[in-house]
Parts: sequence; C-alpha cells; structure tokens
Amino acid sequence: MYRILQANARTAALLAGFAAVLPAWAEDDATPKAKSDIEGAIGLLVHHNPAFPGSSDYQTRAQPAGFLRWGRFTVTGAGGFTTKRDDEVERGLGAQLVRREGLRVSLGLRYDNGRSESDSVQLAGMGEIKRTVRARLSTRWDIDPDWRASAGLSVDALNRGGGYVVDASLAREWRLPRQTTWTMGVGVSGAGDKYMQNWHGVTAEQAARSGYPEFRAREGLRDVRLTGVLRSEFAHRWAGFVGFGVVRALGSAADSPLTRQLTSWQANGAVVWRF
Repeated sequence: MYRILQANARTAALLAGFAAVLPAWAEDDATPKAKSDIEGAIGLLVHHNPAFPGSSDYQTRAQPAGFLRWGRFTVTGAGGFTTKRDDEVERGLGAQLVRREGLRVSLGLRYDNGRSESDSVQLAGMGEIKRTVRARLSTRWDIDPDWRASAGLSVDALNRGGGYVVDASLAREWRLPRQTTWTMGVGVSGAGDKYMQNWHGVTAEQAARSGYPEFRAREGLRDVRLTGVLRSEFAHRWAGFVGFGVVRALGSAADSPLTRQLTSWQANGAVVWRF
C-alpha cells in the first residue's frame, strides 16, 4: 500500500507541476498548425491475442473502433490509431499537456475491464479482478525524424487493487511510398506488488478453488516485447493498420503457475474512414 500511495503521490506532484508550467509550454512555434481542431475515424478493429497474460488460450474478436480528436484532447475505444499530426492515440480519454520541440507529455484515463473466470477455462476458480479506471501519464521524445522513445506510468485511479505499471520503449519508423509507414519497436514493462499479485499471483483461497499452487507475485519486471505496425492512408479518407506483437514474460509473471507459455504473440488490424 505504501508503494501505491507513493506512486499516486508522485503522479499528483507531476501533474501539479505540468499544470503550473503549461501556459508557458504552448505548442511548438515550429509545428505547423492543423487545418482543423477536430478530426476522427470510425471503422472495424480485429485482434487476436491470449485470453489473459501468459495464457495458451487464444481468442479472435472484432469490434467497432475509432477515435475523435479535438485540439489537445482525444477519445477512443481502442488503441493503435494516430492523428493526422502523428500523435499516437491511446485507448480512453486523453489530454496532451505538452507538445514542444519533439517532446510530448500526455495524461489519459481508460476503463480497465479487469479479468473474469469466463474469459478462459484456464481461469476456473480464480475469481475476478475488479473493473477500474486507470490514469496514465506518458511521455514521447522524437529523437530524430526516424527514432522515438516513450515511457509511461499507469496507476489504479479508483484504488481497487490494480496498483501501478511502468513501461518504456524505443521505436524506429520507415516511411514508404503512398503515405505508408512501417514501425518496429522494443519495450519493457514492470509493475508493483498489487498489480503482479492480482494478475499473476494465486492466493490460498484461489489455490483451493482452482487447483493451482499458491503463489505470491512480487514487484518487478513483467515482460519485454517486440512490435511491428504497418499504417497506410490508402485512399481519400480511408486508412488502416495491421500490427503484431511478441511478448516474453519476466519475473513473477514468468514464474506464475497461471503462465502456460513464456512467449506469446498477438496481432491486430483495422480499416477506418477518417474525417
């Protein structure tokens, strides 16, 4: 609990600091102004991924997807999109606090659906992880036109046992003909005791119901990943992307009895109409 309170206190202090300097950190004068403060997209997203981290039970689902941007604010039900000015859109409600000289700092809120026994037969007896809202503070540094580095801190805003997660990544982008880009990235993430225990631990009660051995998950690294995304605006107002990810579990996530495979993969894609 002490670590979680520390994380929330640090986040609050950071946000207060950004709020104080925000008026002086207006958009970079060298950045061309967008033709319109409003843009968005609607379409269909398909993704194939494990039922839960470490699961060998894969699922394929399709869902409506899209995003809306108004100035510094974005809202979306799914990640993976970029705006016309190349701002990445994360799932949920987001606000860009700083955009200056290649540095971008954003704050976001997203709904975390938790985990249910019904998600997979491999979760029988494990009970549920409570739904919550997560707050995420993220930074992106465009090192040069091709390379960028990102980092983020996510906390359970409702304190429902979700704890905190930190992540960092490095990505390289290649510009292809016909408004198409290919991006490859590597990243690593870690989490606190509460998050790790919720998602990778097994309590005595859960062990009695599920048959898994009791396991106490600890704070530390969670996974390392390799990702690739191909994005294209292939027709007037039409765009799409396809992506993949390979994830390797680390630390308590790798040692957990819930982890059926240390290395998993995922894929997604979307076709959208932009406005």
